[in-house]
Amino acid sequence: MRFDELPRDWAQRPITDPDVFEGVVDLIVTEQSRSDGAIYLLLCHPNRHLLQPICLPDEPRRMDVGEVLDGVRLLLTEVSRHDVRDVVMVIARPGRVTPTPRDRDLRAAFEGACRGAGFTLHAVAIAALDDVAVLPAEGDCAAA
Repeated sequence: MRFDELPRDWAQRPITDPDVFEGVVDLIVTEQSRSDGAIYLLLCHPNRHLLQPICLPDEPRRMDVGEVLDGVRLLLTEVSRHDVRDVVMVIARPGRVTPTPRDRDLRAAFEGACRGAGFTLHAVAIAALDDVAVLPAEGDCAAA
């Protein structure tokens, strides 16, 4: 789904609603972030409605998963001070939305960082230049 196909009531729905999830990600993630690489933390209210998107730079060709994870952990620690505990993460990168080994490593790292900080990771998506797709957990066939 593209952002221009979102239903009018998308903001009243949980961000993980399968009928709006990919469109909301498409709306939030900029073309520049997709070209350069970035990690988005979409902070959510407990009901999974979007609270605030935050963008961290990620240069997929130069940064390893550990470097990305350091920034994510620091941000989660700071955000937790404000009683936010629900998050969706997006990997913005050039190329296709077909998951790569790095995407899977990032998802596993996000899961660990969220567990360690007391957050619930509700979903992970990949936003590429021409598409958005859910990145399911290993062995999970369900979307968002």
